[in-house]
Amino acid sequence: MKRGNKNSGASLVYVIVILSIISAFSINFVYYVHQKKEMVFLKSQKQNKFEKKFLIQKENQNVKKIMDNGIYFNQNLVTLEKKEQYFDSRFENDGQEIKMKKLIFLKKDSESIGNYMVKSIKDSNENEYFLPLEENKVYGELKVIFARKILDKEILFQERIEFRRVSPLEVEMKVLESQFL
Repeated sequence: MKRGNKNSGASLVYVIVILSIISAFSINFVYYVHQKKEMVFLKSQKQNKFEKKFLIQKENQNVKKIMDNGIYFNQNLVTLEKKEQYFDSRFENDGQEIKMKKLIFLKKDSESIGNYMVKSIKDSNENEYFLPLEENKVYGELKVIFARKILDKEILFQERIEFRRVSPLEVEMKVLESQFL
C-alpha cells in the first residue's frame, strides 16, 4: 500500500509540472499573438498614410509636368494656365477650337484632365448642390470636392470658389483656395 501512494504522489507531481509548463507556454503564446496583431495593425496604418502621401506627391509632380510641357488633346498640344485645371476642368472640342470646360457645369460622370470627378458641392450653410450648375448664376461661395481612386485609395482635392456678377450677362468664377484633403 505504501508503494502505491508513493507512485500516485510522484504522478501528481509530474502532472502539476506538465500543467505548469503548458500554462506558461499558453500564456506566452497568447501574449505573442496579441503583440503580433498590434504590430500588423500599426504597420498597415503607417503604410496607408504613407501611400496616400506618396500618391499625392506623385499627383503634384504630374501636375507640374503637365504645366511645364503641356498635354496632347486631339493631336494638339495644350497647356494649362493654372494647377486647378488638372482637377476641375476638361478639354472639349467644338469643331473649331479646343475649349476648357469646368466640371461643375458638366454632367455628373464627367472626368477632369487628371481623371477627377466631382464628389460633392456645398455652400457655407452645408446646402448641397447637384451637377450641372448653371453657368450664369451667382452661387456665392461654394466648396467643391473632387475625387479620384488610385490603387484603391481615394484622393480628394478641394476647391473653395466664389461667384460674382461682373455684368448683366456675365458671372465670374474665382478659385479662392485649393488643397488636397
